[in-house]
Amino acid sequence: MRAALQAEMAPGERTLWSGMPDARRMKAAFGIWLFAIPWTVFSCVWTGLAASSWLVRMPQTEMEWGFGIAFPLFGFPFILVGVWMLSRPFAARSAARQTIYGLTDRRLIRVTTGRQRKIESVRIAQMGPIDLNLSRDGWGTISIQTGSHVDSEGDRVTDRFVAAAIPEADKLHRMIIAQQGA
Repeated sequence: MRAALQAEMAPGERTLWSGMPDARRMKAAFGIWLFAIPWTVFSCVWTGLAASSWLVRMPQTEMEWGFGIAFPLFGFPFILVGVWMLSRPFAARSAARQTIYGLTDRRLIRVTTGRQRKIESVRIAQMGPIDLNLSRDGWGTISIQTGSHVDSEGDRVTDRFVAAAIPEADKLHRMIIAQQGA
């Protein structure tokens, strides 16, 4: 992963800090399960009950045929959405294992490898207020305001660069502040 980070460095840019997130600390991603489990169970039960009319007896009228086909088909996308929501925490943990963060003398960068290589960075000069959420053992999450924009509904949305579940978060926070002052 360090080689992937070094490959993204510009000529003359030097690394001041680097670290990989701990996938086991990505517990917040499991919050979606509080919604996904009942959603998926309800979708499966609803679709199963809609399809069960065909199992009890064959449809006799055109209307029974139509409902017997349409209702289970209507439930299928809801089941797929539920399975997708259930998979999100595992996808987040997998992405964390393939991610490295680095602070350079010019920017904070995130490199994610895998099927596709994704590089995100924010220049030191672009960084606004920084929020630090720190655990007792030094691991934490840094959220940096990078700007704002107006969404399609006319609401102002704050753009953030988030480095989640990273080691030495307090040290990185101090280093970013020092770089902003330099």
